Amino acid sequence: MKKRKRLIHNVFITVGLGTVIFVPMLILDNGLNETLKSVLIWVGASILYGLSFEVLMIKSKIKMPLHIIMCFIVTLIVRCLYSYFTNGTVNFGSIFVVTMPIFAVVYVVLYLFMKYIGAWKDDFGTHQ
Repeated sequence: MKKRKRLIHNVFITVGLGTVIFVPMLILDNGLNETLKSVLIWVGASILYGLSFEVLMIKSKIKMPLHIIMCFIVTLIVRCLYSYFTNGTVNFGSIFVVTMPIFAVVYVVLYLFMKYIGAWKDDFGTHQ
């Protein structure tokens, strides 16, 4: 079981590292096209999501709700910025209605993954 956890952990880490290393090379080779702009937005959001895990280290009962709110705000801001940069407009109501259920499902799935399968259980104090 530990080997599988380590393997999954390493895959996620190397996907992140590979992206950070390879995307600038693609930009140098092909220029900053629409696809690479999308990838840069995704990388920036991923960095913010990663930083949000620091909230889970605080000793407080509100750490989970605070983390959920922070991640949702990051998601909404990124979706709005992406809409603005690609369409020139932001329909906040539509973005909110589409984002809320998708975010909720993804957050719950990732939470359950980290709680029961992921290698980070002990870091967040959810292991007992």
